[in-house]
Amino acid sequence: MTSPNWLLLQVKARQEMRALENLERQQAQCYCPKIQVEKLRRGKRIQVEEALFPGYLFINAQTQQNGLTYTSIRSSRGVSKIVGFGTEPVTISEALIDQLKLRENTGLTWAEADDLPQAGDKINITEGLFKGLQALYSHADGQQRAMVLISLLHQQIPTSLANTQIQKITYSAE
Repeated sequence: MTSPNWLLLQVKARQEMRALENLERQQAQCYCPKIQVEKLRRGKRIQVEEALFPGYLFINAQTQQNGLTYTSIRSSRGVSKIVGFGTEPVTISEALIDQLKLRENTGLTWAEADDLPQAGDKINITEGLFKGLQALYSHADGQQRAMVLISLLHQQIPTSLANTQIQKITYSAE
């Protein structure tokens, strides 16, 4: 049995799903890893699913099994080119694809049981205006947000941040 020959495709801007759909119609095995992103639309925070690698997707191109050629892949709607070095396309290992699928299936939420901060825990702010600062976790502010206390000018200022913007500081016992 031959190992899968995963290739990296560059797709046209914001056309990952179009390219994926057209390649799958041609019986190609494709993969476009996705991630949940919190966005602000019309004043409301919503969760949307986006491509983890915008502008790219993976294809298992075993021409002997599905009859696809490099030309038919390149000429599919939404596909810009096969990524390669010179005339040789870049091949991706099955192990890397499996790892990406595993991480996508388990979800990349920060709210793992050990990572949930409790009142008084120190946290790092990892994104946004206060990135790089440390703060104290106060309490949950809904399902997607947390109230933290940031020390500014010798005062603790309460601020509401998205849960994805904070990370509990864990101390390892060495």
